Amino acid sequence: MLKMKLFLNITLVLITFFACFAENVYLALRPPKPEHTIMLTIRARQSFDYDRKKALSSKRMQARSQYVPVFNYVPAKVEASRKQMEALTKEFLSFQTQKKKRIDDFITTLNSEFGVDVSKESLTKVRRYRDLKKLLEGILTIEETILQNKILPGPRHLKGKKTIEIRDPALATPVISPIDDLITLEKARFSMQQKVQQLFWQVNKSILDPILKICQATLLPNLEFDKKENARRLDKIQRQYPIQTLSFQAGDILIPFRKQLNEQDVLLLNAFQKQQIKEIYRSVPWSLFTILFMVMFYNVFLSTVLTTGSRKAPPQRPLLSLLILCIFILKGGLLFTPLPIYALPFAFLPLLVISLSHGKLTAIGTAVVGTILVSLFAGPQYLIMLYFIFGGLTAVLVSANIQKRWQIILPSLSVGLVNSISVLAFSLDSQAALPAAASLQSISSFLAKAAFNPALIERLGWAFAGGLVAGPLALLLLPLLEISWDTASTFKLSRYTDLQRPLMKKLLKEAPGTYQHSMTVAYLAQLVGEAIGANSLLLRIGAYYHDIGKMETPKNFIENQYNSENPHDFLDPWESTELIINHVKHGIKIGMGSRLPRAIVDLILQHHGTQLMEYFYSIAAENQPNETLDEADFRYPGPRPQSIEAAIIMIVDAAEAASRSMQDPTRSKLENMVQLIVGKRIADEQFSECDLTTRDISKIVRALVDALEASFHSRIRYPWQEKAPVKRRTRWTFGMSDKNPQARSSFKM
Repeated sequence: MLKMKLFLNITLVLITFFACFAENVYLALRPPKPEHTIMLTIRARQSFDYDRKKALSSKRMQARSQYVPVFNYVPAKVEASRKQMEALTKEFLSFQTQKKKRIDDFITTLNSEFGVDVSKESLTKVRRYRDLKKLLEGILTIEETILQNKILPGPRHLKGKKTIEIRDPALATPVISPIDDLITLEKARFSMQQKVQQLFWQVNKSILDPILKICQATLLPNLEFDKKENARRLDKIQRQYPIQTLSFQAGDILIPFRKQLNEQDVLLLNAFQKQQIKEIYRSVPWSLFTILFMVMFYNVFLSTVLTTGSRKAPPQRPLLSLLILCIFILKGGLLFTPLPIYALPFAFLPLLVISLSHGKLTAIGTAVVGTILVSLFAGPQYLIMLYFIFGGLTAVLVSANIQKRWQIILPSLSVGLVNSISVLAFSLDSQAALPAAASLQSISSFLAKAAFNPALIERLGWAFAGGLVAGPLALLLLPLLEISWDTASTFKLSRYTDLQRPLMKKLLKEAPGTYQHSMTVAYLAQLVGEAIGANSLLLRIGAYYHDIGKMETPKNFIENQYNSENPHDFLDPWESTELIINHVKHGIKIGMGSRLPRAIVDLILQHHGTQLMEYFYSIAAENQPNETLDEADFRYPGPRPQSIEAAIIMIVDAAEAASRSMQDPTRSKLENMVQLIVGKRIADEQFSECDLTTRDISKIVRALVDALEASFHSRIRYPWQEKAPVKRRTRWTFGMSDKNPQARSSFKM
């Protein structure tokens, strides 16, 4: 047992410590890469600020450099250039042939329609040039050649770019064009100038230059920068690589379970790992110290604090196993689900402790220790710890008296409600809370704002769900724990309160006297148990079944004889003792065969302890004064009561039987009788293994006397009820007196 306890303590420490750093171990063993699927939910263990402007700067610059600007090819601009050139040609020819046309008017036309300012002297020379038409037609041909190129308005959007995307309405898909294949409007006009000068080198410069200047104005770009599409693409890059700083609180999700990582996720996890490496030298020793301290405290709490006074230490192995199970389930919920931390059903831990009948104080201590351990790996934050403590204590307070499975609904709803209130309270800003407390109107205003806060409503919903799930989860785990630790929950015990169960019906049929005796013992034991704070449900059920072994030979027990012949009148004391002792053996056999809970079988086994059967021992001593008797032959095999409940059954069983033989049972007689029974068992050290104190014994005596006085108060005895006492016949002989008592192996269990 000691080795098992040590193993469970070490396991609890290691499991909790690993749970604190499971994400760090995973990221170290499997570094995050783009396109990989992450198999755990990664959460922040403490406050974490992610500076995306700094972390994503290189990626953002790279994305911008790789971004391809979009231009639209506009055929209408090409046509517009041709038409302008044709219109200009007509104007020139009209200006040349119509002598009446004034130069000032022509200058105004050029300035307004083509944006060109030319002097009068230049236009005068142009008018006099005889081959003007031929010159203009040649320039038009050159311009049409240049317009076949992709002409950009300017180099403004081409810095650092090697290609652009051209969307031509005549083509189904965009075309990626190298920058070298494009020309700007400035280069197009320069190219036009070069070609015109090369072709018409013989024309006088004073004539060619103004004409060329005017013709260049008709040349327009046929590519337009698509502002809307380019703005959309730049915005996408901005959203992909934002500059805002992200702030995470302890327990917040960084990357959810089974997400395929992208570049941003990898950068976030890398930043998270860097922060964890900085904190690891402080967090690891602190976490390990806290875990060790809490595990040691819990062991001392169970073995020392709870045993102060009259209580025997609760079973530590099941409780340590519950903490290990709690760590497994809750950490698994954090690692393998994207649920928020508020959705953890922590309250199932105290609900299980209560359901397994370990008491409120044990449940409170377990909840507090569990809260601190869970808060270490969920995020060592003060508010998270308070959140779990409030829910756990609510579960203890509300579930103390539940005895049926459906009654688990009330604790679950209560925990969910307290969880939601806690989240609402934690969501209050300290500065905003002060005016909110000033007036009812301010409080109403705050609640109205909260009602329209989707994030807060979602948190409240998850918090309520976490409490609501705790009860069903506890019910789901109970059967596994009952099988693993051979124990019985309150719900399982409650099934055995039904007196219509086959075993109780059989007891009523085959041993009706024993059945009535058991009912009375159950009534008395339950009252006594309630008086001292013992498990009254277990006492009641244990009393129902404590004498089921008498069904094997009911006539061997006086309550089932009904004035018929007593078989013990014809047996020697050793044989009678063996028959009486056998009802314990038979009871254990019947109980285990009927699959009674171990707690009930233990009461059957222990309700007589190792008591001496004084009646048969005294007869044997009286009739064989010269023989040395071995008391072990006349004692029950035991063990002595191991629990307060077993001790109560022992006392109440004897007191009920003795009270039935009392004439005119007054309170004084009943009190003397109970004190005598208790005193003999104390002197016989029957309570040496169950930690009964004098205070408990005093309460037991007082409660039992009160109950017996109410049940067996004196009544008037009518003359016809009087009868002569029946004397015991002693027809048996001492034929076995020379036998070795050690040979009576049937006396032993």
